[in-house]
Amino acid sequence: MSFLQTYIDFKNRRAEVNASIESIIDASKDSAKNAVWNLDNDLGALVIKGLTYFNHFSYVAILDECDNMLAESNDTDAEQFNKVLSFFNVPNIKEYIVPLAESDSSQVSRTELPLEFGKMLVRINIHSSLSDVYERAVTTFIISLAGYIFISFTLVLLYHFSLAAPLMRLASRFERVNLSSFTEQSIRKLKGHESDEFSKIIDSANDLLGRIASGQTLLTQRSQRFRLILDTAPAIIYSLDNEGKFVFANKATASFYGFSLFDLKGKLASETIQPVDPSLMEVLNKFIADNSRQMSKILEAYDSQKIKCVMEMSLVKFHTYEGQSILVVGNDVTKRVEAEEKIEHLAYCDSLTNLPNRNKVYERLNAKNITLSNSQYQVAILADLDQFKRINDTLSHSVGDQLIVKLADRLSTEFEDIGFVARLGADEFLLHSEQLSSNREIAKTTAFELAEKLRKCVNRGIDIGLHHYNLSASLGVVVFKPGFETADEILQYADTAMYESKKAGRNCSTLFIDKMATDAAKLLKLERDISTAIFKDEFFFVLQPLISSVTMEISSAEALIRWQRDDTIVAPDDFIPFLEESALIIDVGDKMLTKVCEFLAQLKQRGLLTNSFKIAVNISGKQLLESNFIDKVTNVLRKHQIAGHYLEFEITESVALGNLKDTINKINQLKEIGISFSLDDFGTGYSSLSHLKDLPVDKLKIDRSFINDINVDKQDENLVKSILQIAVNLGIVTVAEGVETKEQVEWLTENGSMLLQGYYFSQPILPAEFVDKYLTPTIK
Repeated sequence: MSFLQTYIDFKNRRAEVNASIESIIDASKDSAKNAVWNLDNDLGALVIKGLTYFNHFSYVAILDECDNMLAESNDTDAEQFNKVLSFFNVPNIKEYIVPLAESDSSQVSRTELPLEFGKMLVRINIHSSLSDVYERAVTTFIISLAGYIFISFTLVLLYHFSLAAPLMRLASRFERVNLSSFTEQSIRKLKGHESDEFSKIIDSANDLLGRIASGQTLLTQRSQRFRLILDTAPAIIYSLDNEGKFVFANKATASFYGFSLFDLKGKLASETIQPVDPSLMEVLNKFIADNSRQMSKILEAYDSQKIKCVMEMSLVKFHTYEGQSILVVGNDVTKRVEAEEKIEHLAYCDSLTNLPNRNKVYERLNAKNITLSNSQYQVAILADLDQFKRINDTLSHSVGDQLIVKLADRLSTEFEDIGFVARLGADEFLLHSEQLSSNREIAKTTAFELAEKLRKCVNRGIDIGLHHYNLSASLGVVVFKPGFETADEILQYADTAMYESKKAGRNCSTLFIDKMATDAAKLLKLERDISTAIFKDEFFFVLQPLISSVTMEISSAEALIRWQRDDTIVAPDDFIPFLEESALIIDVGDKMLTKVCEFLAQLKQRGLLTNSFKIAVNISGKQLLESNFIDKVTNVLRKHQIAGHYLEFEITESVALGNLKDTINKINQLKEIGISFSLDDFGTGYSSLSHLKDLPVDKLKIDRSFINDINVDKQDENLVKSILQIAVNLGIVTVAEGVETKEQVEWLTENGSMLLQGYYFSQPILPAEFVDKYLTPTIK
């Protein structure tokens, strides 16, 4: 600011000096002109004297037109020179040439005018004219500098006492904070600064120290918890640095290698692991040397006692300040591996005989199909023990199991060098032999001979304790070439041939032929079609009425299953025989029971269901054998809010006598909820009369084969009369099936009170038609 003020002062002063000089010169010009015109030296001297009165006029001279000196004044000794002004390019001397002419409009110029008759020379000392401004500027600068120095010194003192000194004291207190302490610490406030910015800094610092203490405590707790977790973990966990030294290890690692945690830290892995487990050390070194970031591997490991275990190792590389390190996590999976081996053994071996089971057979046959597509013919022989269920039922399952075990040992020993013996099921065995012959006929002959050898091996007696047992088997033989049939197909063909052996009288061998394959394919397709029909809900039922022989009015109805595939109704004889032998009968039977109950619920809702009316539903043996069959029936009745007395279950005598004790028990339980039972096709089985008194059935259905000829065959007539009399004596209602003629109706009505069922009264019809025909009241 002082420099700026001085600059402006100098600028103004120079303008004033220039104006004053021009004014003085202009005022003296006329007198100088007269002196030159008159050549008056005294007047010239007087003019010059007047000009030299001003100190900054250092030289003045008046000359005539011939440059003759008229008057002169030269005071060069009085000229001043200022280095500072020269530094700022301010000239020290400035000269003026003033022309003296007749015209009044004379100009100060170096150029001569035509009318000039003299001139006046003037030299101005600029530094002298600005000396007072310079002296004033120096004074001002000195005063300003002194003020600035004073202010600066004052500010320094103020800064020191109000800021620097408190900051130093504050820094000293910060330095005294113990960073290694986990306890919360605080910094005292500075005296005299309890409510200013220093106070806020200290408050913030104390808050930070509190949070640091809390964080340190939390980190310590987490570290302790993490350490506790690692030390209690059964897994081996440790870390090695780039030199192969232990950086970290948990207790499981230290115990595994026979060290304490203190001794293990910093120890070289080559000193610890190498002596007891060089193979693991080789894996670690290889992992450290290669470029992979992580690795998982199951390998055998050894502890400090040289005890082998199976270890699942996971290795991961990570970087630290010291360089690259690796983290090793090892889980002892010995028990798991043993369990997996045991599970695999259970999955592929029979638990009773220790022979390969069905899963192993599938694996073997399918594997051979892939790898031996051009090999010779092979044979699969399926042996099913005859009447083995009778042994279990009469002699107990314990004896049956002993027989199976002894037979398995005999077969595996006898055919050890010939083929592969497996147990497929309870009483089913399979012999698989390879490389019979490349000629199919020779292979068939060899296969049949092998099957007969197997059959005779089964026929040989088995001794258990003091008892001797003889077994027989029905065998199905399949000759095949690998790559053309799957395991499922091979076993299915063998099963088909085995059933042919059973049909032929058991204890024989049957070779599978192409016709059997065609029949088996048809059955397989039928099974797939039935499965699809169940999924699409293509099965439905029709109703056939049962008429009282006394009143000739409807008493009840039988629900008969039907199958509508697309737009075609499949004939019952085309699928019911197969369905009765298949496990699919359970799903189909459940659906039929549900549909019948839904129909009864609809009749009840419409007010068309009388208490005496009921619908008979056929129940298969497989359904009745289900452990939860009673629960299923109860749940269906409860769901549709139907009482049990509206239902009747029809069972065949073969079903009833298959497991008589269990059948009687389930019949009695179902009868407690109101369901009645009828015995279908009575008279066709050999055991009916001997067990009829034990079965708690409510009806007997005389098979249609006896009803057909009662008017022409005296033997059938007497047999039906006997059945009717037995039913009367036992208090059981009789149903005559297959009534088709008026003569049959008349004969039956004359020989007792019964229910009649057959085409004479009605074919099986749809439920809606049945309701319209029999249950809807007619308006008179």
